Amino acid sequence: MNKIEFIPTLPLRDIVIFPGMIVPLFVGRDKSIKALNEVMKTNKKIILVSQKNGEIDLVFFMIGV
Repeated sequence: MNKIEFIPTLPLRDIVIFPGMIVPLFVGRDKSIKALNEVMKTNKKIILVSQKNGEIDLVFFMIGV
């Protein structure tokens, strides 16, 4: 049977992260801080998604790496 795993998502403004990159993340939104704090308590996995427009929440690019 397949197991469904919940992985928190962190929207990024004005930056695109590629595999293997090491960059500082500046997190300011309360929801983002909460997601990072929760992830650090468990398996440390989080999905990073780039926003199309930093001014509009919940509009992301549909293709990722």
